[in-house]
Amino acid sequence: MKITPLLTPVVVCCIVTAAPVALADSPLTSTPFAKAYKDVDLITYASVYGLDDKVFRNLSNPDITHDVRAAIINQLGFSVEPSQRANQYLEYIARSRSQQPSAITLEMLTAAEALALGYLLAMDDPTLGDTVAAANRSRWGRSLGQVQQANALLLLDAAVVKDPEDFSIAFIRSLVRAQKSLRAGIGNWCAVYQNVFSVLKDFPRQRNMRPEAIDMVNDYIRGYRNYCNSRSISR
Repeated sequence: MKITPLLTPVVVCCIVTAAPVALADSPLTSTPFAKAYKDVDLITYASVYGLDDKVFRNLSNPDITHDVRAAIINQLGFSVEPSQRANQYLEYIARSRSQQPSAITLEMLTAAEALALGYLLAMDDPTLGDTVAAANRSRWGRSLGQVQQANALLLLDAAVVKDPEDFSIAFIRSLVRAQKSLRAGIGNWCAVYQNVFSVLKDFPRQRNMRPEAIDMVNDYIRGYRNYCNSRSISR
């Protein structure tokens, strides 16, 4: 049963103490905006074949728009258990540069790669507890590189710095920030709403994402407005 943000105190108490249930209903796991891109061949391919080298190439391809890039990852979906998809993508990025994954730095990443890597990592582990190479610490020891040690928000922050005028990048980062606020507990749930809607306010017109996709996210996020008092809501 889907649990909406409009909850009685008793139900909220149960959810806050039951992380797996809460995880099933969250900004990252309850916003399947890829449905707005079902006519795009790249999205169809990802839905059929999952993550492979062709998808990796598309994620890095500068000719692919950032909204489609994000929709590919959204179509791939989230992992209930921590996954290694972000680490696999970093290995692809390293191979494409004839480098070792440990040699890849944030500066070397394009905005497209930083966006894809950050969003993929967040969907790998919606608890946001992992770094790119979290499962490989014993393999790499102290030689983990900068990107290998990065978390999802650090990567998405880097993507925003590289392309600060891009709505899709800022919007995806706001979803991950909203996820972090949800995980912080009910006292922070107003920030779930504020994180996303502040980006909509900052980009009133230049939104390089399909309106239907934005609406799918907003329909879910809007429920958290009820946790904001009148002073904290940005109008």
